[in-house]
Amino acid sequence: MKRSVVSLRWRFVILGLLAATAAIFLAPMASADSFTSTFNLGSLHVVDSSVPPNFFTGPFDYGFTGLGLDPTVAGQVTINSISVSANATLNHLPFYGTSPFDWEIFVGPAPFGFTPGQIDGTTVRPDSITSNAPTQLRFAQLAGTTIGGTTVLTGSYNFVSNTLQTNTVNAFKFVGTSAGDFANGLYAQVFLWSEGGDQINLDFNDITVTVNGTVPEPSSFLLLVTGALGLGALSLISVLRGN
Repeated sequence: MKRSVVSLRWRFVILGLLAATAAIFLAPMASADSFTSTFNLGSLHVVDSSVPPNFFTGPFDYGFTGLGLDPTVAGQVTINSISVSANATLNHLPFYGTSPFDWEIFVGPAPFGFTPGQIDGTTVRPDSITSNAPTQLRFAQLAGTTIGGTTVLTGSYNFVSNTLQTNTVNAFKFVGTSAGDFANGLYAQVFLWSEGGDQINLDFNDITVTVNGTVPEPSSFLLLVTGALGLGALSLISVLRGN
């Protein structure tokens, strides 16, 4: 009986060593499951009625799109890239001949605290509005020079290569991202605004955001080893109960 108990103890020790070895050497073998989340976020209207030389005084029209949610994205998420697009119609061209506006894109595991919808006739400067979203992208872009014309705008930022690409002239302003636990899905929202002044007036339609990223998942081999160790432990417990 004593020898049997000692033998069982050694078996537990061996199982413990095997489990520790699996944790150390097999954990790095976990693969990353990639995902793509695309959100169609509707329309917004952007105006800066500041009269030169008194720029940045407003009143301003700007807005926040609705919240996009992909409930299938869960786990320790890493964002690899963000792409945006919209159709921009120019209603008034400022005296200086261009139509600048700003994109701000927020991505994270929870809503960002911004009520979706238009904000019109406000004197609150849009560049004073901040967010604590774990992933943010902000850049300015030109939206065309033909009054009544519509320009298809695109832009993308790659967090791996740290590169911004757009189909019209742009000015990069800010980017930041951090991996985190997305327990309730992936949220996305867009803030569009302009401080171009002189009655710059733009309508944005078909605002779309695409987010690409990865979520680590255990390898099949790691799952098999973990399952085998668990079955071994259960069999030893069964033997002990029989003794």
